[in-house]
Amino acid sequence: MNTTQDGPAVVVGTMRCSGSFNGLMVLGRDTDESRDFIEGAIAQGFRTFDTAPAYARGRAEEDLGVHLPGDASVWTKVGVDITTPLPTLDYSREGLVKSLQGSLKRLGRDHVEVAFVHNPEPTRVSDIDFAAFARHCSETGQADHIGVSVLLPEVSLPQIAGRLPAGSLIMCEADQLDPQDTSTLALLADYRLVIRSLFSGGSRLHAAPAGSEAESIAARISEIHEIFAPEAVVIGPRDREQMHDYEPGPLWTSFPGQRPSPGGAHVAA
Repeated sequence: MNTTQDGPAVVVGTMRCSGSFNGLMVLGRDTDESRDFIEGAIAQGFRTFDTAPAYARGRAEEDLGVHLPGDASVWTKVGVDITTPLPTLDYSREGLVKSLQGSLKRLGRDHVEVAFVHNPEPTRVSDIDFAAFARHCSETGQADHIGVSVLLPEVSLPQIAGRLPAGSLIMCEADQLDPQDTSTLALLADYRLVIRSLFSGGSRLHAAPAGSEAESIAARISEIHEIFAPEAVVIGPRDREQMHDYEPGPLWTSFPGQRPSPGGAHVAA
C-alpha cells in the first residue's frame, strides 16, 4: 500500500498516445502527436509510464522506446501475444516470458520496472504460475517487480492472493473497488496497490464544469488516496494539452525507501 503521506505517484498511461487498436488494425496513428505527448509529459515532470503490447499493437511501446529518456521508469504488461495474426492470450510461463522479451525489444531497454500480467479473466487466474514468472524476472533482471492488472477484483483477488509473491503490484480500476468490501480490500494488504481508470472512462471528467478540470482531477486523486491509499494512480490523458490538468505527484520508486542499483532486479519468487 501507499508508502507516502503526500498522496500517490501519478503514472502516465499510454493507451491513447499512439493510436488505437480495434483488434484488426491501428487507427488514428500520428507519430508527431505521439512524440509531442511523451516529450510533453517529461517536460511536465512525469517520470513513470505505463504501457502494453496491446496499446496500438506495440506502437505505444515503440514510441516510448524512441522518445523516452533512459532514466524514466516503464511499466508494461505481459500475456497478450501480438505476433499472431490476431492477438491471442497466453498466460503460460513461456508466453509471459515471450511477451516481456518482445516488449523489451520494442522499448529498446534491457529491463522494465514492472511487468504486469494483463487483465487475465478470473477463470484463468488460477492457471498462472506467478512464482515461475517472478523467478525468470529475478534471474534475468528483465523486470524489477511483477504484478497483475485485474478485472473484477472481488472475483480475481481471492485466487491471486497467496499465489502472487508478496510485495508485487496489483492494478485495479477505481470503480471496481468497493470501499465497503473489507474482505476484498484485506487481500491487498501484502501488495502494492495501483489504481487506474479514475474517471469512469471519462464520464466523471466530462461532468466537471468547464475550466475546472484541474481542480476536479486533483480532488478525485485526493479522494482515491483517502479511501484506498494506493501507491500510484495511472492517468489517461488524450493529448499533451489535457495532460496540463494533471500534477506529477511524488516520484514513484521501484524500491521504496532505498535507491535501486543500476540494472538491479528485485522480484520476490
